[in-house]
Amino acid sequence: MDIVGEGHIGLSNKKVEEATSENFRLALSYLEKDPHTAYFVIHIYSTHYELGSPYLQRSNIGASKWKKNFLERIGFTHYPSCNILGGECYFKVIEEVNKDQFQENFTAHMQRNRIVYDRFRRFASQIGDVYKKMREIDQMLFNAGFELPWIELSLSPIDYGKEERVYPKGYAYYAYKDILDIIREAKNEVIVTDNYADEELINLHLEKIPEKVRIRVLTKEPKGNFMVVAKKFKTKPNVDFEVRKSMEWHDRWVFVDNGCWVMGQSVKDAGTKPTYLVKLEAYDLLKKAFDEIWSKASPLV
Repeated sequence: MDIVGEGHIGLSNKKVEEATSENFRLALSYLEKDPHTAYFVIHIYSTHYELGSPYLQRSNIGASKWKKNFLERIGFTHYPSCNILGGECYFKVIEEVNKDQFQENFTAHMQRNRIVYDRFRRFASQIGDVYKKMREIDQMLFNAGFELPWIELSLSPIDYGKEERVYPKGYAYYAYKDILDIIREAKNEVIVTDNYADEELINLHLEKIPEKVRIRVLTKEPKGNFMVVAKKFKTKPNVDFEVRKSMEWHDRWVFVDNGCWVMGQSVKDAGTKPTYLVKLEAYDLLKKAFDEIWSKASPLV
């Protein structure tokens, strides 16, 4: 028996979220197939039936072989004995989980879960409206002698870990690695604003930036051997590097070309306490704010 196709059978199947919307019952479950693999599954059903209607129905109640089934049309599969909804259901696997992979990266695990839960909640809140609009279109086409095509809708991939990341205490290595991966992609410029920059910023991050990429650091109270190392770093061939000091800046930002990220902690401390790394959208406004401060800042290196 195909466990993925069944969406119900494995080591365990736990309901993690539920909702009701426009005569639909919905639930999100976490199905553990084996010690290494799990699935997030949406279960949905409706007992509401438009008696005598030739148009699109919510599900199969009232006519088990009813052709015009909304849930099947959007890609859900019927299952007669659901251990989540306690009866019949239609289900769809929306995400496969490699448990071994996420044991090594708790940040990605948290991000993936948030996206899955958000996707389920949006689906639950909108399913009634989607049904009504599809039923209206079906009715118009049916009356004109046409039928909606029987093409299963596919899920868009869940892309996690790119826009925002959360780090529990003790995940300093993951924070360091994520920041490094971001700045390594630079083609033109990297800007770091860190009030308490120390030599680790240079040795662990700036050192890995490709040659000839412009590097600017805005700080307030550099720590440790930052100034000594910064002056040596500036003498490297093909390095375009500048440090300025300002008392007007507080937030920890990283600009990479046309993108901007904000951090909850100093780069050197990221992950030693719970923190975050979030990509901001208003790049032009953020860059303008930085440039105004930078133009008035005192040169250090």
